[in-house]
Amino acid sequence: MQGLLSRLSVLRAAWVMTAVLGLVLAGQDGVALAAKKSEKKKPQATGEPIDVTAPSKLCYKLSHGRLFHRCEPQSLPYGRCRVGNSCCRGNYELSPIGWYKCEDQNGHVTAKPTAPAILILGDNSKHRMDTGHVFVVEKVRDLGGGHWDLVLSHTNYDRRCSIETDVQAVYDEKGKLLTMKTGHWSVWGRNLKALGFILK
Repeated sequence: MQGLLSRLSVLRAAWVMTAVLGLVLAGQDGVALAAKKSEKKKPQATGEPIDVTAPSKLCYKLSHGRLFHRCEPQSLPYGRCRVGNSCCRGNYELSPIGWYKCEDQNGHVTAKPTAPAILILGDNSKHRMDTGHVFVVEKVRDLGGGHWDLVLSHTNYDRRCSIETDVQAVYDEKGKLLTMKTGHWSVWGRNLKALGFILK
């Protein structure tokens, strides 16, 4: 019996030492991980226009999101970041439509395409865009008769915050309608109702 108790004591001591060693090593890993995280660059705040093709000048780190966390960048902060717009903050950032209404009240919108600028789509419940959507207008070309070729970029078109650049579209200035020629939405994106353009 005495020998059994002695063996149990040795096993218990070995288990305790293993557990303590594991905690010490985990603590070291935790410190290294924390140091590594602090080295990561923070996302750039709204400011100067950003070139999404330059790896050193990303507006936001792409995150597809997970349970209880939305993906980033959403279309509105991405648009703000790209053109350097910091007007109408606060509650107006809850939706692209709200942002457009505020900019309209301040006289910062136009129906005529220009670049760089922000194009805001209106409510499109059919495609679950009740609050609108933000495009960055990269280039414009006047086709005459109130029709324009646009080159756009946007994010969150797939609800996973993926970024799509060099999207070709045609804009009807009179009807305020956007038709996608290329890109993810070109399958269904015809005569999408636009509100207008927010000037930089």
